[in-house]
Amino acid sequence: MPKILLLIIPFLICCNKEKETTTNVNLNDGLQLNILFDNNLLEDINKMNGVSKKTTFVNDRKNIANSAVHFNRADSAEIIFGDIENASFTNNIFSISCWVLLEDTLKPCAILSKRSAYGGFEYSIDNHFRNKQFFNFDNWIASGTNTVYGIDPLNASAQININTWQHLVFVADGSTLKVYQNGVLQNGIDNRNINESFTNTDKPLVIGNGGGYGRNYYFQGAIDDIKMYNRVLNADEVKALYN
Repeated sequence: MPKILLLIIPFLICCNKEKETTTNVNLNDGLQLNILFDNNLLEDINKMNGVSKKTTFVNDRKNIANSAVHFNRADSAEIIFGDIENASFTNNIFSISCWVLLEDTLKPCAILSKRSAYGGFEYSIDNHFRNKQFFNFDNWIASGTNTVYGIDPLNASAQININTWQHLVFVADGSTLKVYQNGVLQNGIDNRNINESFTNTDKPLVIGNGGGYGRNYYFQGAIDDIKMYNRVLNADEVKALYN
């Protein structure tokens, strides 16, 4: 074998070992809920199908047909799943990832929620704070009398860019809540309120709507790739989801 080839082979082996040992990404570990919207409404981990109310499949961020879902506020469009136990985080530790394309900020809207407009509260991702220009993880204890993380208006905020696909990941470690936007950690942290914890209520997981105190916040635009983890995603994992 030529000497130059003998030199290349050990180099390649060395590089491969380095790549294996330095990676810090595992996007399957702790995955509790996975909704890809690939021309269906299946939640893949728990094998539950959502029930659509006037939603339509559209192109996703990669321009792949029928790989995202569009919601029209005027139609009160939403997708309702059952009471998925894996969507409740009673230990207050979680990571929630989603892709969204919001078309306007004329009214408050929710990307997803596990709560009822008339009681039985857990959380939603919505923009009803700060003149509807930011997405926050809006959350309460089951009675709605107090939040688990933060004090309204919440600090962990992701600024909305209209008519542009955005990737959001809200991460809570049991003590603090933070948010990544397009792979970048945003300013602002919400601290957990002492002695407050989430309760696993009987409310369904809803995509494209979320309500509180008698009001519904219907989404206007497209939503894709919703993932929920029962652990804290690290920065490398968040970037891998974004990329």
